[in-house]
Amino acid sequence: MKITTKFIFSAVIVLGLIISLVSGSAFLVNRTEASLAASRQKTQKTIDRVNQLEIYLRDQVIALKDFLLLGRDPLEMEKYHQAMSKFLITLDELELLMPEQNADISVIRNRHKFLRHLASGLTDTPSSLGEMQQDVRSINSFRKDIDLYLDYLVKDAENQGVIINQNYRQSQAKYLMIYWGTIGAIMLISWGQFKLIVMPVIQGITKLEQGAKMIGTGNLTYRLNLKTGDELQALANQFDLMGEQLADLYFSLEKKVRDRTAELSATNQHLQREIRDRYHAQVELQETLKKLQKTQAQLVQTEKMSGLGQMVAGVAHEINNPVSFIYSNIAPASEYITDLFGLLELYQQEYPEPTPAIQQEIEAIDLEFMLTDLPKLLNSMKVGAERISEIVKSLRTFSRLHEAEFKSISLHTNLDSTLMILKNRLKAQGNRPEIKVIKDYGELPEVECYAGQLNQVFMNLLNNAIDAFDPRYVKPINVQAKNNLPGTPGTFSQTLRLTESPEIRIHSWAIDSKYIGISIADNGCGMNEEIRQKIFDPFFTTKPVGQGTGLGLSTSYEIIVEKHGGELKCVSTPGQGTEFVIKIPIQRKHALRIVA
Repeated sequence: MKITTKFIFSAVIVLGLIISLVSGSAFLVNRTEASLAASRQKTQKTIDRVNQLEIYLRDQVIALKDFLLLGRDPLEMEKYHQAMSKFLITLDELELLMPEQNADISVIRNRHKFLRHLASGLTDTPSSLGEMQQDVRSINSFRKDIDLYLDYLVKDAENQGVIINQNYRQSQAKYLMIYWGTIGAIMLISWGQFKLIVMPVIQGITKLEQGAKMIGTGNLTYRLNLKTGDELQALANQFDLMGEQLADLYFSLEKKVRDRTAELSATNQHLQREIRDRYHAQVELQETLKKLQKTQAQLVQTEKMSGLGQMVAGVAHEINNPVSFIYSNIAPASEYITDLFGLLELYQQEYPEPTPAIQQEIEAIDLEFMLTDLPKLLNSMKVGAERISEIVKSLRTFSRLHEAEFKSISLHTNLDSTLMILKNRLKAQGNRPEIKVIKDYGELPEVECYAGQLNQVFMNLLNNAIDAFDPRYVKPINVQAKNNLPGTPGTFSQTLRLTESPEIRIHSWAIDSKYIGISIADNGCGMNEEIRQKIFDPFFTTKPVGQGTGLGLSTSYEIIVEKHGGELKCVSTPGQGTEFVIKIPIQRKHALRIVA
């Protein structure tokens, strides 16, 4: 039998086995995934319906409360009926999706009947304050009761999703078993091919190699005498014939080999030069591409920050007008209320025995509490208006982001405005306590700079300092520390974790008559030297994918060093926090270097 026939026959067997196993496993996997996808879709649809029920329930409660508090406004009752109708329709859809939870859905229907009964009992005639409070408490009670069962339905749907994911993982495990089983079968058949077909071929080729070596040594009378009954035997016969003809062709062949070798050598040298040229061109192209990507990212970032500055300036302007109106009217309102309180006190002195109707109204409105609480309300309104004014002032300062001119500013004002913008991020969040900001400002002159670009630098550095305390971005660091205990020399492993008292310290000082310095330091975990050396590289970030662009620090470095001719350095030690130090000239003529 010919070698080709042997290979084709064995290959057909292997191919048939592979097709059957792969087709069967693919069919099972596709069927399982289709079933799991349908289950996931049903679970997600169930959760969506429950979330809609919570929204419609909230709309009903708000409409009923507004109906009570706004003087029985029929429009609010109409809103309630619309929300109630949507709630009942969605509840029917949920009952079709979760037939196994009919008991809980029935409980929700019964609780909702109580709420409808309460709503139907509300009349168009305003009730007393006590009855209104009792109705509001009843509405809140029914809402909490229904929300409790809706939460239970959500948890049950989520548990179904967990079960579906477990089934999916089991199906993946079965697929892997089939996959590896297929590979094992293929390897077994391949071994059989090798043993029965390839091995005899290798032995024949070995004899051919031995014969070639003999002839190569000059023994042109050597014969193979190979008897395999296939193409190898024919090849051996031709080999023997070649030995007879080789003597005649030897000298002419040697000359041809020399000529061909010289030709190939020249061709090889030409190819090597061409490869080197292409390699250099590829390196230059990659460098150009990196520069284009960096430039594009910086242009996008600059456009975003410019748009942000314009938006912030507009928002600050729109907020400032109504806030100024409110703040300017609080003082005269306080004076009017003080006069009314004085007049009321005079009435009480002149008429110490009020009529029963007046006495009943005094008790109904709780006049004594009102007299003590109203000044507090006005004071709270004043404090809130002042707080909004401070925020508007900070927004106006921060809105310099879209300014491109070079001018003199107070850096402390820009730092304070940036801290005001980030104040919400400094508050306690989750397991992280509130971040304490320590400002150690020195006496600084006004600095000639691009105000908007420096605001961008302060925002990037302070954001990074805040992120240094975020458990989502910071992982515990293992370091080798020296052991100073007597009698136990050497090192030990220490795990550094986030501090329980996070602090950010901002220090400013005049370096000399030409330069000022600003330091922004945190007491987080810090970073090792390997990461510290890469932080100013474009697109380098230690945050998860989608959480950071890797352009904040590289952009800040470019603004300080290239745009202002200053310096930006980072000092960090694991377990001791990180400090960014900025050095910029007071006047542009003192810049270390300016890149156009």
